Amino acid sequence: MQQSAHAFWTINLDDPLAAAPDLAGAKASDLARAVRHGLPVPPGFVIPVKCFVRGERYRNTGELRKAWARLSASGARALAVRSSSTHEEGAEGRYVSALDVKGWPEFLKAVTGVVASATGPATTAILVQPQLDLVSGGVLFGADPLESRTDRVIVSATLGGPRALRDSQAATTYALNRRGKVISLERDSGAPEEEPLAHPQLRALVKLAARAAALFGGPQEIEFGFDREGALWLLQTRPLSSLTLPRARRPAS
Repeated sequence: MQQSAHAFWTINLDDPLAAAPDLAGAKASDLARAVRHGLPVPPGFVIPVKCFVRGERYRNTGELRKAWARLSASGARALAVRSSSTHEEGAEGRYVSALDVKGWPEFLKAVTGVVASATGPATTAILVQPQLDLVSGGVLFGADPLESRTDRVIVSATLGGPRALRDSQAATTYALNRRGKVISLERDSGAPEEEPLAHPQLRALVKLAARAAALFGGPQEIEFGFDREGALWLLQTRPLSSLTLPRARRPAS
């Protein structure tokens, strides 16, 4: 049955429909592909692009509330509400994200805020996932973007995960070979002496980089995190391109 463009409906990330960028946006569709190939992506759902028509009041929130209740345990678990643009490249920073969202009214408010930040009608879907309790994380580069070396993996990490890294917290950067051996390590000024990642975690990241490259057809830039149980999570992935070069920290030679 065809869904109304004026009604909320949802697609779980493990549903094949979520892999369609025109429905789920680039960010969510890439995560959906990763889910289907067994990569460690947190569960979640997408409110598709077609649900949002500028100037229209959203109707039929019954299905949305059921999806929210399942994922949040009826509000007991905080959620992250993020945009998933149909033109994700270059869109970073132009859309609002809402983190630590608790309760149904706050969830609807977060969805409305993310949609309002879009630059035009029907340009973004909404990606909803649990707010993870991360102890460390950062950005994984599936190749060395500064040296153009595919025999290395670069990891820029900090305690607290990618969110702390985006907030300009001092990071530790590792250059690794394809077996996970540390070639070099560099700490930003002010970074703690405690390393954010242990050697088994670094080896797991090298394996994740290889699996993601095989799936998407080339090296990826991956946001990742490790939770308090030690589980590795893939939070976002995008192709490693020249756009990422200024953001990569060059390891010590």
